[in-house]
Amino acid sequence: MNYKLEGAGETLVFIHGLSDDLLYWEYMATYLKDDYQVLRIDLRGHGESELGNDKITIGTYADDLYNLLEDLNIANVNLIGFSLGGAVALDFAVRYPQMVSSLVLMSTFCKEDNHLEPFFVKFKDALESSFEEFFDLILPMVLCPDVIEGNEAEIEMLKKFASQNANPQAYIKAIDACADFNVEDKLSQISIPTLILVGKYDELTLPDTQMELKNKIKDSKVIVFDNVRHNLLVGKNNSEILNILKKFYKKIKSK
Repeated sequence: MNYKLEGAGETLVFIHGLSDDLLYWEYMATYLKDDYQVLRIDLRGHGESELGNDKITIGTYADDLYNLLEDLNIANVNLIGFSLGGAVALDFAVRYPQMVSSLVLMSTFCKEDNHLEPFFVKFKDALESSFEEFFDLILPMVLCPDVIEGNEAEIEMLKKFASQNANPQAYIKAIDACADFNVEDKLSQISIPTLILVGKYDELTLPDTQMELKNKIKDSKVIVFDNVRHNLLVGKNNSEILNILKKFYKKIKSK
């Protein structure tokens, strides 16, 4: 399992989304590692982590993280997960509640519902064809038009770079894992401070769905960003979310 550990202090664990890797969190890690121990991981089959031969479930990812934390002698963490990574964070918090102090869930889900299912089917179909087709499919779902327009050249370079290291079969297995994932009836067990971040125009993990998460998780709060879709870390939101995280952890520590 590939990971990067930086800094010292309380441990923040960042878990990326489908087809991403630990580089997704580079900005956050750069500005948080001076005050915290920051652990970023590559999920199985993503980045530089091997896929292995096991059947992949969301629980597999959570257990991988548990085993890594055991190896690193880290007993307590604050989890930050984006999309698929948020599902892993939720599952980890349910499986190992004694190890989690707080949750930050960005554009995530607690189960594959009737809304998400057709999207996941389209994602798998695209990946069966090529990573490039998958990239083109999800791009307008994760970024607003004003971000895409005028940045076509940079986005095309990003697609070519991502395709060089992409593992479509690993991503398909991750989607299958999402299809079997459901911790909705266990959310009431989570009683740690939880911050839920969502884009106003997110058509995958809808704002209404995030409000449902809030209603089921004690001590949780929702923040809606009115200028983004599924991917929240765009433009000025990077610094805004960084400040939100700093205030969130400072408030927890003061209690």
